[in-house]
Amino acid sequence: MKKILTFVIVFFALLPQAVAQSASVGGSVVEQSTKQPIEFSSVALYRTSDSSLVAGTVTDAAGKFVLKNLQEGSYYLAVQFLGYEPKKISPVGLTKNHALALGVISLAGNQKLLQELVVNGEKAASVHTIDKQVYKASQFQAAQGGTATDVLKNLPSVSVNSEGDISMRGSASFIVLLDGKPVQSDAAMVLNQLPANAVENVEIITTPSSKYDPDGKAGIINITTKKGATDGLYLLVNAQLGAPSIQDYSNEKKPQRFGGDFTANYKKQQWSLSLGANYKREDIAGLREGQAQTFRNNILTDFPSLGERSYASYSYSVRGTVNYAFNKANSLEAGFYTGRKSQFRTANLLYRQKRIDQQTGEEINSFDYFNKNLRERKGDFAIANLGYTHTFPNKATLAVSGLYESTLLGGPTKNQDVNPDVPSHSYTNSSMEEENPLDGFRLKADYALPVGKKGKFETGYQYRYVLHTGTFSYSQLDLATNSWTVRPELSNEVKLTRKIHSVYGQFANEVGKLSYSAGLRLEYTDRTLVEATALQPHNFERVNLFPSANLLYTLAQGYQLKAGYSRRIVHTVTSWMNPFLARRHSETIEVGDPDLLPEYIDVAEAGVVKNFGNNSVFANLYYQGTQNVINRVNKVYSDTILFRTYTNSGNATALGIEWGVDLKPFPWWSLSAGGNVYRYGIKGATFNQPVNTHSINYSINANTTFRILSSLSLQLAVNYTSQTVTAQGEDSRFLIPSATLKKTLLAGRANLSLQWSNIDLGMHESNRQRITARGNNFYSSTNYIQEVDIVRINFSYQLNKLIRKVNFTQSEFGEKEF
Repeated sequence: MKKILTFVIVFFALLPQAVAQSASVGGSVVEQSTKQPIEFSSVALYRTSDSSLVAGTVTDAAGKFVLKNLQEGSYYLAVQFLGYEPKKISPVGLTKNHALALGVISLAGNQKLLQELVVNGEKAASVHTIDKQVYKASQFQAAQGGTATDVLKNLPSVSVNSEGDISMRGSASFIVLLDGKPVQSDAAMVLNQLPANAVENVEIITTPSSKYDPDGKAGIINITTKKGATDGLYLLVNAQLGAPSIQDYSNEKKPQRFGGDFTANYKKQQWSLSLGANYKREDIAGLREGQAQTFRNNILTDFPSLGERSYASYSYSVRGTVNYAFNKANSLEAGFYTGRKSQFRTANLLYRQKRIDQQTGEEINSFDYFNKNLRERKGDFAIANLGYTHTFPNKATLAVSGLYESTLLGGPTKNQDVNPDVPSHSYTNSSMEEENPLDGFRLKADYALPVGKKGKFETGYQYRYVLHTGTFSYSQLDLATNSWTVRPELSNEVKLTRKIHSVYGQFANEVGKLSYSAGLRLEYTDRTLVEATALQPHNFERVNLFPSANLLYTLAQGYQLKAGYSRRIVHTVTSWMNPFLARRHSETIEVGDPDLLPEYIDVAEAGVVKNFGNNSVFANLYYQGTQNVINRVNKVYSDTILFRTYTNSGNATALGIEWGVDLKPFPWWSLSAGGNVYRYGIKGATFNQPVNTHSINYSINANTTFRILSSLSLQLAVNYTSQTVTAQGEDSRFLIPSATLKKTLLAGRANLSLQWSNIDLGMHESNRQRITARGNNFYSSTNYIQEVDIVRINFSYQLNKLIRKVNFTQSEFGEKEF
């Protein structure tokens, strides 16, 4: 950490001192035919005498821009956005203490430039504002045809492990927003449902303001979707086909990979209609190497395992949105989302069990068996939302919305032990049937009032409710009678209800070179878990305050200084609290903690951003302090079975620095890279045993693009996550390289790409991760080896240009329990 802190100190020390200036120039940029604002337009000011760059910025969501702290003199202004004709404003004469207003600047569409956008992807990869970092999804070619997860794993501070779990700043807990709408769902499952081709931008918000839900340790990831045509039709169609596996590890079934999706929008006068649908089949072959030992009564039980661990998964869905603008002051929006997703996890493992007397070292007995385990997880969703927005004469706005979700989750887990030499000879045979219907809704009202020239006061109320019931029936086959019987000790019924009332207030303003915001959110949570076999329910009731604050200070020469603070919470989910034993596979029995406490997190950070031309670099120093940290831990249940549960392990801290660069040194070459280095530590107790451990962890995500021809490009990418400690062990490093060759067709409206993911070339380094845990009387280490050298062909076609945002309804509650 000394090296990290030294780097930060030197970095800040090298910042040039701000030169006091007094002139400024501002305006707004819109699309010529529709008069719609163009966000992220590039605005640059040049000195007339030598054409040297003086200052630059990008437009905000309203298309507005301001360049401050300028010297008096003669200049010209260049405004451009890929897909439009650039515009030069000349002369621009500035005098001391002069604030020049250029008014509205209109850009006309340019088909040739739009084609260059599709081919080269040279739009700025990242933009930094007071409370977020914005990344363009189109720059990550390897994600085309994939999901939003494939986009995210390229961002600084984001990492994905071998099981597809997403982490941000080392934490798997964060909120997902879709077009600014909160989604109370498991992040990985939501993002794996959303096609990458529907993603326009990804916004990373690490110290969210009080108007957002405070859920999630690491902050918020907001996904903004593609934009549709104004007064016309917009259509984006994508199809993908995977080549046969190069390495399938001799799994029982061959993986299949194919899919497609489309996004369409039609607008006519006050009406806007949007529709999207997708189907994706994504199987992954795999291998599992396990080593497990238990120590009981001077007997060492060693049961290594080896075999298939593969996934077969498919999903399909339909989304729609209707928007009607009564007039400029009133609009109504309704949306729906329906579909199904299924995942089949196969774990067919050969166990070679031995018992050894620890005193004499002699073998007591041995037993080989083949365990066939299949877990099926299904989810049927039906979701609807309705929202109304009113704008008052004083430019204040009131937005009222509601969302309702009905979800049916469940699926069986089948577990069978057989003679490896005579598979028809069964030792044990069992099945766990789960049925988990869920109903939830959210009602909210938000009011925003302009204050002065640049200030804004926001306040609002929100009510969240979820009812999640579960029926679990564990059946075992009586081999003597060939009849199935239910085991009551492994069966149960539960019902979880959670009600959350919240109110917030927030004020934001801009004074000179300083932009700031501060707010406070109050939440009342009432949680009740009822189980059929318990006499008393498990209740949790608490009132919490969540403050937030953000600062942005603009210096000369393209520098910005940022700072922020936010208090957050991680609410427990039903699967962490199930209070009865559940047999998951041969060597694991799982039980939750019905009295599990939520995590409380304090997040603080400070950073610097440097923009120069079409390039940018940034670095953020951050701290996370977590109370009641939740960990999944193990202990011995029997000689060959580990007991797994979720528990509050104490407190955890993370201190680190994240960085990123977006460079375009030549027209034919661009580089986007970022990473995260942090010290993570846990101090507390697990199963009455003290825990005091820490490690230095890091991750690197980088991609570089080479423009070979005007319509042909090659992108190379790598995602790397270092080894990290856990409450009882460590997770090994994880490496994913990829390459994409992309060809533009049909005058820039179509793309054909060849994708090579999980590049390994027989080196046995890619897409594998070892998970190790140890306690006083057990040791477990499992190496998950996933499929490598996967080749896909992807084709995309786009009709009409991108103007208006498409907002699709997404799962609020059910995905969290999938």
